[in-house]
Amino acid sequence: MFSSPIRSPRPIQPVVSDISPLLATELAIEFNSLRSPKGCPEGIYITPCKDSMLRWNGVFFVHHGPYAGSILRFTLLFPPTYPQNGPTLRFDSDVFHPLVDPKTKIWQAKGRLSIWRPRVDHVSHLLHALKKSFKTKAMDSIAEDEASNKQVWSLYHHSHQTFLSLTTQRSLHSASRSTLFPENYPAPPSPSRTRKISGQSMTEEMGKQAIRFMELDKDEESSLWEDLKASLAI
Repeated sequence: MFSSPIRSPRPIQPVVSDISPLLATELAIEFNSLRSPKGCPEGIYITPCKDSMLRWNGVFFVHHGPYAGSILRFTLLFPPTYPQNGPTLRFDSDVFHPLVDPKTKIWQAKGRLSIWRPRVDHVSHLLHALKKSFKTKAMDSIAEDEASNKQVWSLYHHSHQTFLSLTTQRSLHSASRSTLFPENYPAPPSPSRTRKISGQSMTEEMGKQAIRFMELDKDEESSLWEDLKASLAI
């Protein structure tokens, strides 16, 4: 078992030194709005980076669809021109999805969110669109010209069993102990590969600033469940 941040983000104060007070306030309001009902989608956890509010670290637990069981880390990067220009959502490792560019790992929203509208579109809309895009119905609706990864799009539509097999392998890896708890369960080095896998160097770059998981023993797990039951009874 592992623990994760609470789904409703805690309010933050716009006290940041690396950006203007006006932009800091915009971002604080945006983040605090995720506390509203259905503001932050279930299964998505997000928190601002300690060093800069222009970067938010997130984790996406996929519960349904062909990617069910995946635990995907991502980073939300805000431009200094926000909210005139929208944030960029970049996964921290390879994600086998038609809307994720295989080189940059950037997820590209489709539909109305493909063109950002200041103060009309918000982070909440982006996160809900992200979650929806991993479901079967949304996958079926992606047109070839909308796909950032044409190879994955082709596999999904023309070699579906191969797509499912590859996706299952990646889902299992994303939820493995060596991925979630690399300090406690380091993956054995591969003699056939001297270059770091894509995403590994990016994760190391984030370091301690990224959301980290903690493995629970049986007593901690039981205590956590009791606390959850008590909170639901209130």
